[in-house]
Amino acid sequence: MISNLIEKKVLITGGAGFIGANFVYKFLELEYKVNIFERKEANLWRIEKVKDRISIHSPDLTNYDETEKIISEIKPDIVIHFAAYGAYQRIQQDINLTIDTNLKSSINLINACNKVGVECFLNTGTNSEYGIKSAPMKETDILEADNIYAITKSAVTLYCQMMARKFNFPVAIIRPFAVYGYFEEKERLVPTIIKACLTNSRLELSRPDSVRDFIFIEDLISGYLLLIENIKNIKGQIFNLGSGEQNKIEKVVKIIKTATNSKIEPFYGQIKTAQTEPENWVADISKAKSLLNWSPKNTLEQGLQKNIEWFKENINLYGGN
Repeated sequence: MISNLIEKKVLITGGAGFIGANFVYKFLELEYKVNIFERKEANLWRIEKVKDRISIHSPDLTNYDETEKIISEIKPDIVIHFAAYGAYQRIQQDINLTIDTNLKSSINLINACNKVGVECFLNTGTNSEYGIKSAPMKETDILEADNIYAITKSAVTLYCQMMARKFNFPVAIIRPFAVYGYFEEKERLVPTIIKACLTNSRLELSRPDSVRDFIFIEDLISGYLLLIENIKNIKGQIFNLGSGEQNKIEKVVKIIKTATNSKIEPFYGQIKTAQTEPENWVADISKAKSLLNWSPKNTLEQGLQKNIEWFKENINLYGGN
């Protein structure tokens, strides 16, 4: 797949983060020249093994001139924009930083890429742009973002669409749902459960009945690769990438316990929920299926099993034995 793009340059913003790092490894595997944008103070633990094979830059994206200068130097063919702030509502609450990182920096990056010229720009939005819905979320739904993070993401979605219409900018917008997989932050749900099950330690969670549309990182990557392939036909369009099914937290616990032969019992109600917990949280993925011929290949059980096997080999990264 995408063999015609091999040896081109890709720029991944937020390349040391959970999702970005997985894309770094994938594009190195595909023999791309990989550049990443990351904060100077960022912890590079996810990409430590490959950091000498990539080019790492730390521009101030709130400064347009600096942004344009470095884009002109790199001349990326493909830009995948993950850098963001505010997704973790429990700890990321700085309103000005949310606006600067998600809105101002994104607009500067898009404008610089439009001026310099790129073949493909994939902007990563969020399912939180939809707000709370009573049915599967469709790309055409009215946006009802209920926090500053989702509001800034919604604004960038509109900006991307305007750039596609007015300037023929080759951009597509992706709204990932609950992504899980290799290199997740240790505080997140799936790594918390896996580590507790593997180390037989206390497992404290919020609610057993919270629902999510979980998508495995490998399936997310396959969707982005298809978007790159099809960018000429989908400029300005939005795509949900999820499983199309919602599952309760207690089901994730049950699957991981079974896969690890763990006997521990979770303690619910020990962690305060960081956001409103709706009864419905699931993607309508019919658009990605029809226009991209994409669908997730891994069931929740398959994705979690792969994740557990990876975790066993890399438990030292999470302070385990």
